[in-house]
Amino acid sequence: MKNIKKLPKIYQNEIDKEIRNNKNLCKVEEVDSRKMNNIEVNEFIDNLFNTTGYAFNIPVIIKTNNNIYDTSVIIKKNGYLLTIDRDKINIDNIISIKKKNP
Repeated sequence: MKNIKKLPKIYQNEIDKEIRNNKNLCKVEEVDSRKMNNIEVNEFIDNLFNTTGYAFNIPVIIKTNNNIYDTSVIIKKNGYLLTIDRDKINIDNIISIKKKNP
């Protein structure tokens, strides 16, 4: 082996206080408290199926009286939406529906 020259140590400052990085975390989500009426919901769904491409490739967030679904819509039939996650959602129960931000 070659004769390797040792380098001097790097200066390290002493830490004499408690470090609490990321102990407190707050996640803020945009809350859309506006309720859509049935006409707006149906117009959104119709536009979803009339866009170029397939509707199941468009992620949506659907808020109902009981749940929030983060999914994609496959079909609209008999007043219900069938999602890619096999959820059957009554259109009359939808409070709001919007495209998910990428």
